[in-house]
Amino acid sequence: MIENGVVGHVVKNPNYRGISASFWRSLARVGNADTMQVLGTPYCGKGEPSQVIRVGHASPACVFSGVDVFGGES
Repeated sequence: MIENGVVGHVVKNPNYRGISASFWRSLARVGNADTMQVLGTPYCGKGEPSQVIRVGHASPACVFSGVDVFGGES
């Protein structure tokens, strides 16, 4: 968790919400190639019956400001 520019405790399994256009306008910084990682989830969450397939994509570290973050564990 970064508060007032200071790196604090780690929050596991956080969630965020927002309207797509305003969410992307809140993007403040984008990392370089050194921060690039492949991240994702093991479940795509679709289908009847439910599908289990790993989904994800590569992205650099990003900093957003003014995004509603909630839940998770400290």
